[in-house]
Amino acid sequence: MILLKRLARDSLVHFLLIGILIYGVFGLFEDEFTEESGRTITVTQGEIKALTDRSRRVWNRPPSESEIAAMLRSYVRTRILYREAIAMGLDRNDQVIARRLAQKVEFLSRGLVAPRPPADEVLGRWYAENGERFREPDRYTISQLFFDPDRRDDVVGNAQSALAQLQVFENIPEDLTRYGDNSILGRYYSSRDEIELRKLFGSDFVDQVIRLKTGVWHGPVLSGYGVHLVYVHDVVKSQALALGDIREEVQQAWMLEQVDELSALFIDELIARYEVVIEETPMTVPPPRAGE
Repeated sequence: MILLKRLARDSLVHFLLIGILIYGVFGLFEDEFTEESGRTITVTQGEIKALTDRSRRVWNRPPSESEIAAMLRSYVRTRILYREAIAMGLDRNDQVIARRLAQKVEFLSRGLVAPRPPADEVLGRWYAENGERFREPDRYTISQLFFDPDRRDDVVGNAQSALAQLQVFENIPEDLTRYGDNSILGRYYSSRDEIELRKLFGSDFVDQVIRLKTGVWHGPVLSGYGVHLVYVHDVVKSQALALGDIREEVQQAWMLEQVDELSALFIDELIARYEVVIEETPMTVPPPRAGE
């Protein structure tokens, strides 16, 4: 019993079992192709059901007899052309096909890796290390004034002059229309998170804004639009959520990470079985030209 428990925890045993499953699946495919050698194409009831189910999901209704017939003609046509392409060797030295088949092996390995749900202490430690991934973004309330470089000869100087005027006021003026230029951008944004602000102003602008102090005019702040003055009214920092409130989401993220790691390790195991030899290519050095 103890030996079985140790084997269940051994990652090499996991890789061996995954390998057996993968090669077993390949064996099924190989048997299918062996059966269909020659000029026979067999369409199974399972394949017909898969085609009709796919059509039902797409169109939200069962396919008609004529539609089923059309799907079968297309399916058989593809199977025949595929077999002829293989017979002519068209799959050889084709990077698109090579990448596609490599992706199928990766997808297959991921599908065969199904980690068990973690114990509470395991999930708790993982959440403590990765909690930032589940935090809501901070929210900012800002006012901004835009200075259009297409309308001004000295846009930075104009922005600095307006900044000096605004810094004289103890409070932000109620009417900001006399400062800056009209644009599609609003002058006031309430409780917007970083993602929203990045969509509106671009990442360069937000990277500067998140470092600004509240209650003070700042500038010039640059964006893809031009030059801005920015007043940060308030920043609401997000609070870390308790694991119990988002346990399902955290557990799903943990399990996906385990699948990624086990799949990557399995692929590494496959690669390690091969010896890679790179032939040296002699370099041809062109003769120097006259004067060189």
